[in-house]
Amino acid sequence: MSAALVLGCGGAVDTGDEPAAELEQTEQPLLTLVTCVGSVSSSYSPALTSTPQTVSITGTASYSLCTGTGGVTTASNSTNAIRPAYSCLGLLEVGTSPATVTWNTGETSTMVTTRVSVQLSAISTTLVHFGSVTAGKFVGARVVRATEFLNTDLDACYTPEGLSQISGPSTLNIVSLL
Repeated sequence: MSAALVLGCGGAVDTGDEPAAELEQTEQPLLTLVTCVGSVSSSYSPALTSTPQTVSITGTASYSLCTGTGGVTTASNSTNAIRPAYSCLGLLEVGTSPATVTWNTGETSTMVTTRVSVQLSAISTTLVHFGSVTAGKFVGARVVRATEFLNTDLDACYTPEGLSQISGPSTLNIVSLL
């Protein structure tokens, strides 16, 4: 008699007569191409509040300490965007965004990442971007960028003045599969 597997809401269920085959989990080894430490700063005009409005965003990232391959030691990028119906909630929602990083070598990397928000402690919130390099230096590699903001800065969203600027430490990691 053979065992049957039934798929339910919770996944595979062994109905039983014979032991289910063990699933083999494999991990792909990663090669870190570059790791950078720096900071990110964003300005909002008008200041962000809990009410959606059209907002002009100016952002900069500056990574002054990069280690890894390809002679990369520093990196930076800047962003200018107009966002309709944007509010403080937009900072913490899942979202996809492109960015182009300029390396100290003059080369660039175009990245597309998805942002998720994680509150790691009572005093800070970390935004993590996962994605890939779609063009330029390190094309095809994976990207993980984490930026930490103080919750007291984010609290400005709920004041009459709103949140006009926010900044925090950031790390940028670019990795590839071996």
